[in-house]
Amino acid sequence: MSRLAIAFSLLLGLAIASNAQEVPAPYKLPDNAAFTEEDVNINVTADAPDKAWAIAGTLNIPKGDKPEAGWPAVLYISGSGSQDRHGFQGALDLGTWQILDAIANAGFVVLRTDDRGLGKTPLGAPGTKPEDLGYDDLVSDARHGLKYLQGRAEVNKKKIFIVGHSEGGLTAPILASEDSSVAGVVCLAAMGRNLYDVTFEQVQDSIAKQPKAAQDQTLKVQKEFQDAVKEGREPDFNILGPLAAAQLKANWKQVVPIKKWWREHFLKDVPAIHAKLTCPVLVLQGEADFQVKPDKDARQIIRNLMAGPCKAATLKVYADLDHLFKPCGGRKSEMKLYFEKRDVDPRVIKDLTGWLKGVAAE
Repeated sequence: MSRLAIAFSLLLGLAIASNAQEVPAPYKLPDNAAFTEEDVNINVTADAPDKAWAIAGTLNIPKGDKPEAGWPAVLYISGSGSQDRHGFQGALDLGTWQILDAIANAGFVVLRTDDRGLGKTPLGAPGTKPEDLGYDDLVSDARHGLKYLQGRAEVNKKKIFIVGHSEGGLTAPILASEDSSVAGVVCLAAMGRNLYDVTFEQVQDSIAKQPKAAQDQTLKVQKEFQDAVKEGREPDFNILGPLAAAQLKANWKQVVPIKKWWREHFLKDVPAIHAKLTCPVLVLQGEADFQVKPDKDARQIIRNLMAGPCKAATLKVYADLDHLFKPCGGRKSEMKLYFEKRDVDPRVIKDLTGWLKGVAAE
């Protein structure tokens, strides 16, 4: 389950029964693979040797003779919530492997990694607890991945792209704003505004069928909790009156594990991050996406980019596709569809790989 889902399921008691779902088959190299697999460990620096740890991943390298300058490369950054290097979260197959296999088959070195606490990547240095982790730690992990790619002899250092999905679609611009050598950024179902607004709207949408009085109470608590996190304080547990205080205190305890992550997100100036980019940017969005919205997010990213020096921004919105770029079949996109066996839409893969190859050839 993603951190976004956790954020509102904890407060509203939404049930997502992933345990009953059939676990998908493990990833295996496709028969038509024009690339190899190399297991890698990306060492993370620490203040003390006994605190050192490593991010585990796979490096895909095209088969055949290496170009003189090296192959173009892609760093993939996943969305919120722990998933392995191929995009599996228990019973949930995000389809990441389909996208990354296609990019590797298109002639790119691809770095895909296990998120913290999943696969072969530990939660962090020994003694790290979930509540210790913030968004800035995840950005730092991606930064280590970029540095690793830049140090590989197979890679053309002038042709490194960053592809980020969902939360990763914000991390990618952050890294590109810091490093002018990044050749391009792809934002897949990314946020064009702060997570504060995205989370609040997700909660608002999820309770839209409740009576107005119940909606007002829930949103009042949601805003107080988010404000408290952003401002670094305890919430007002009497916001609904003293009789509800005990329940709100219990709910607040459930929020504690994501408090640091939330706060570091809430303090980010998202439009300013986008406005710093100078490299080409591709923004892809499913029109049926219920986690982020085409106008408030995808089109807002373009507006943010145009406020800065970026002169090569491309937007594509796909009808009937959800947050995972999988077809809904005319149905309303909702969490339970994520557990259905569906493929990433081939149009998205074609447009993504075509854009990467075009920019890499420039």
